Amino acid sequence: MKRDAIDLGNVHIPTLFRIYLVPTLLGMLALCAVTATDGIFVGRGCGSDALAAVNICISPTMVMMGIGLMLGVGASVVSSLHLAAGNIKAARLNITQALLVATVLAGLFLIATLSSPRHTALLLGSSESLMPLVLDICPGYLPRVCFRSGVR
Repeated sequence: MKRDAIDLGNVHIPTLFRIYLVPTLLGMLALCAVTATDGIFVGRGCGSDALAAVNICISPTMVMMGIGLMLGVGASVVSSLHLAAGNIKAARLNITQALLVATVLAGLFLIATLSSPRHTALLLGSSESLMPLVLDICPGYLPRVCFRSGVR
């Protein structure tokens, strides 16, 4: 266990950058690969209209991912500063607040989008011909994005 520990206070920044670059890069490439693979399978299996519907539903996904990353990275930086100063209580409080804000924002987002799916689809740019597909895809897609659950 001790051999895997990284002393963040004493390791040079270029070394830390190299240590964290590969896992971060692989994670982002995996997300891109999933999106591209999803597009390939939906486009080939269900056609161009289904692919258009998935692309309409993916924009709120990106917004929620951006908000989650913003809250996660911000909270980790602030809590790291508190931990470096020896203030464990403040670090825990910051992480708790970030999780609470993320949960509340995800819940409000879901309530706003799923309470009126037709208006949400129109707001996202759906045409009347794509509306049935968008209404079929988005209610199952958005909860997984907000809370990472597979429940429809």
